[in-house]
Amino acid sequence: MNGSRRLLATLATGALLVGSAACSVEDKSAGGGSGRGKIKIALSAGVDMLDPQRSASGPDLAIMNQIYETLLDLDKKTHKLVPKLATSYKLVNPTTWRFELRKGVKFTNGEPFNAEAVKYSIERILDPKTTSSVSASQIASVKEVKVVDDNTVDVVTKYPDPVLPRRMQPFGGTGRVYIVPPKYFSEAGYAKVAEKPIGTGPYKLASWNKGQSVTVSPNTSYWGKKPQVTQATFVFVPEDKTRVDALRAGEVDMIERVPVEEFKRVDDADGVHVASSHKGLVNTVLLDTRKPPFDNPKVREAFAHAIDVKGIVDELLKGHGRVLGVPMDPDVKQFDKSIQPYTYDPKKSRELLKEAGYSGKLTLHTKTSEGRYPADKQIYEAMNQQLDAAGFDIKPQTVEWGRLINQMTSGSAGPFYIIGWDFGEGDASKLNSFIQSSATSSIARLKEFDELSAQAGRTTDEKKNTELWQKAQKVIHDQYAVGAMWQPDAMYGLSDRVTWSPEMGEGITLQDIELK
Repeated sequence: MNGSRRLLATLATGALLVGSAACSVEDKSAGGGSGRGKIKIALSAGVDMLDPQRSASGPDLAIMNQIYETLLDLDKKTHKLVPKLATSYKLVNPTTWRFELRKGVKFTNGEPFNAEAVKYSIERILDPKTTSSVSASQIASVKEVKVVDDNTVDVVTKYPDPVLPRRMQPFGGTGRVYIVPPKYFSEAGYAKVAEKPIGTGPYKLASWNKGQSVTVSPNTSYWGKKPQVTQATFVFVPEDKTRVDALRAGEVDMIERVPVEEFKRVDDADGVHVASSHKGLVNTVLLDTRKPPFDNPKVREAFAHAIDVKGIVDELLKGHGRVLGVPMDPDVKQFDKSIQPYTYDPKKSRELLKEAGYSGKLTLHTKTSEGRYPADKQIYEAMNQQLDAAGFDIKPQTVEWGRLINQMTSGSAGPFYIIGWDFGEGDASKLNSFIQSSATSSIARLKEFDELSAQAGRTTDEKKNTELWQKAQKVIHDQYAVGAMWQPDAMYGLSDRVTWSPEMGEGITLQDIELK
């Protein structure tokens, strides 16, 4: 029986997880998408906090990307670094990046944007008290930030770090350095800034109806190009069908994560269409190697061979995605295409579990999301049933995304879970965010990987850098630190009044949207 048929048979006979009830997109306080310049966007999960240096959650970033800005940006077509709050940058010596800053920019509370704001923003990320999670690990090479003058700042690194500016921009780079107002952030405290964001971006927070919606309105003193969208309301709709129905009914203008089984129905419907990209999030099943049972390599290997990832991609994603051998976007320059995905072999899994000392079922209590990633509920169901058939006994619990992502970033989300990663920066150093032991969100403990990634980060020789990162990928693969990897397409549903393309895969920038 081939992988697709095996998966269908498993789904037909297995018990389903308990799903959450469909939710309405109606939110009278949200404003709605009607009216010239107004737009309503349905996200697949809710917003937790709007502190740009403490959260890397996708829904939070969808809002913060409109309010906060970075020194540099990525050109959507060429993927080259371009100016944003910095007008230029250069390497003045092997360990010093100099940024010339845009003059006359102010935060929406009136504070000036200057070199002191850049220094404060970077130092706040690196301060352990901020618990900046994945962001701190991505700029860990920074030794100090020096104010040269009001409009010039030097970022000094501990060793040569040629990729640092690329990791500081907003797409993919979980080291993204959003610039925040020092006086407000230092006086307000963590709780307040997480609820009342203040940035330099084209939008500011208008309202936040907790659990329902967030609305942003224009920053009338914005330094840059004025966007066409004059008001955007983001509503939270985790149930796939509800999002699709809302789009087709004209209740929203845009939805993320069009479910694959609805792709044709959306694309063929009057007044709406699908915009897609192969650069979706790299979905990973991370295994907690810090403690039993996944501190045992044989158990990790058993887990990896128990899952029919190809069958999942073929049947549950309907081919709108690809199976991976390493947890990395294939467009990343250091990607090693010679490393093949794990084979599906439940018999081998059962034998490995016995060798590891588990003669009976190995029970695992897990936490799962619903609606955050493409077909995540169905994928969890299929995976859990396949794991059960291979000698595991999975006890799943569906958890609301905001709570679950907090547990993931603190390393307390359970023995394994699915989490997606954006590789928009196009560099393998993104792996440090979730594999390197020093990253607060990492549940992997691979000494050899840590050593190789550290060496790669210190070399300015591009060929040597690629060689080191490819060795590091082989360690991840051979040590089974990630139990399964795949990359769904990024698929958005749009009203025909909206012109926009997901050039970067994940991430919506309201400035790029054109309205008819």
